[in-house]
Amino acid sequence: MRKILGMLDKDRVVIFDKNGINKLLSKHYGNFEGNFLSLSLVEALYLVNLGWLEVKDKKILSFEELYNYAKNIEERLCLKYLTYKDLRSRGYIVKTGLKYGADFRLYERGANIEKEHSAYLVKVLSEDDRITVNELTGFVRVAHSVRKKLLIAIVDNDGDIVYYNMAFIKP
Repeated sequence: MRKILGMLDKDRVVIFDKNGINKLLSKHYGNFEGNFLSLSLVEALYLVNLGWLEVKDKKILSFEELYNYAKNIEERLCLKYLTYKDLRSRGYIVKTGLKYGADFRLYERGANIEKEHSAYLVKVLSEDDRITVNELTGFVRVAHSVRKKLLIAIVDNDGDIVYYNMAFIKP
């Protein structure tokens, strides 16, 4: 299989190849922006790891080179990448959750993302992170207000992930 070529552009990777764009869009990767596809650095890392994508800056970057570049831009890159990889490997469609103050939006397996809304917001935390009850309540309130469920992904020091479904309970 021929790898798709992407160009590093600050905090994203852009793809201009129409066949590559069509392949990635059919699998719900990236955002189509007129004549190119824009991938987040986390998505690009995942696709490089799969062997689908080559990322070029001045030269083709290895996974390690791209990771080292991205960790200077993307806060908590390792945690986000591990969670993204885990969710994608489980068949979920994963998009950015930045608009909602979350790390990701998550669509059910097989969802038609053109017609359906995401089901979950995912907030990624390390097992060493400390958050207050007020912060946790804020995450739940935002998710509830946009009619989504909140998943808290806790990544431990071995890279294992446990997901907690957080919601309001009416007694």
